[in-house]
Amino acid sequence: MSGSEPRPAIAMIGSLFRWIGPLLLAFAPDVAFAVTGFPHVAGTDTVPPPIKVTGFVDVYYAYDFGHSRDDERPRFLYQYDRHSEVDLNLGLVKLDYEKDKVRAALGLMAGTYAQANLINEPELLRNVYEAHVGMKLSRTKDLWLDAGIFSSHIGLESAIGIDNWTLTRSIVAENSPYYLSGAKLTWKPNDRLELAGLFLNGWQRIRRVQNDIPCFGTQVLWTMKKNMKLDWSTFLGSDTPDSLGLFRVFNNIWWSCEGPKWGLQLGADAGVQESPLSDEWDSWAGALAIVRRKWNDQWSGVFRAEYYTDPRQVIVPTGTEHGLTTIGYSLGVDLKVMEDAFIRVEGRTFHGVDDIYESVHGPVQDNTSITVSMAARF
Repeated sequence: MSGSEPRPAIAMIGSLFRWIGPLLLAFAPDVAFAVTGFPHVAGTDTVPPPIKVTGFVDVYYAYDFGHSRDDERPRFLYQYDRHSEVDLNLGLVKLDYEKDKVRAALGLMAGTYAQANLINEPELLRNVYEAHVGMKLSRTKDLWLDAGIFSSHIGLESAIGIDNWTLTRSIVAENSPYYLSGAKLTWKPNDRLELAGLFLNGWQRIRRVQNDIPCFGTQVLWTMKKNMKLDWSTFLGSDTPDSLGLFRVFNNIWWSCEGPKWGLQLGADAGVQESPLSDEWDSWAGALAIVRRKWNDQWSGVFRAEYYTDPRQVIVPTGTEHGLTTIGYSLGVDLKVMEDAFIRVEGRTFHGVDDIYESVHGPVQDNTSITVSMAARF
């Protein structure tokens, strides 16, 4: 890259603000209320601002001891995936609108996460984090229909780093959808139960592949008691063209419990898909356990153990006998500088059955890395 060319992170940030600038100007009057916090007073009633503007920035440095020749991290990782460079994982500007029976959200992003995870999307959509509108369907019930691009209902981890207990994402999170597009019907019959049904364009796709097989999803989220949740989510459909027409069934279940000092999260994935070579079904699965210990209001430590197996290479093609079959461990320390601002350090290691990890010396069974992140939401 010549000296006159912009660095990737700077170019992506510039692209992000070329998108968001006109929108901020268009909504300037309402946005001003949201940012300053001054309410609109009509008589004696106080009306909250309908538009809220938020942002998130996550900058990282990852050192991979067995890095590949092109400095890319293992192929199944989509966050913090560049070796030995200070880089932007995710920079996000988000507008949220809610008034009466209508709600909407628009989020535009830049960073290595967007580059890696949306590379197969149309170029003009690769910087879209979410874009959806929702309507409330009932006067008396909490029943909403949302349509557009939105965060996935699958799994306990999200693309927003500081919402997760660990700095990096688990293998099951990296290889199930972060985002979806379609329509989502959500019903909350009470404060403890949330039910959802989804009609989708595909498995983590904004633009669907050319097929006539519809895709669906479901979610049951149960708040068992304070700080304890249980979730079961599914995906059913095809992510292949009609020429193949391979049907996929996927389940994810997770449980989370967080106390004043100790917290525990457990999760598991299991999926099957029709085989292109026989009448049988190919399967893959994964599991994780995360333990977090808060020492005080600022410092905490976290340990993760995980396992993933995709022997028929439905999700991650490796070209090896056992596919992506690996165990992993990580140990991290978090410093909360202030509310919604963190410095995090994590060491992580993988051990595969086959030589699935690339290195400067060729394929190897093991991969070890250290990642440092500074992230803030505002």
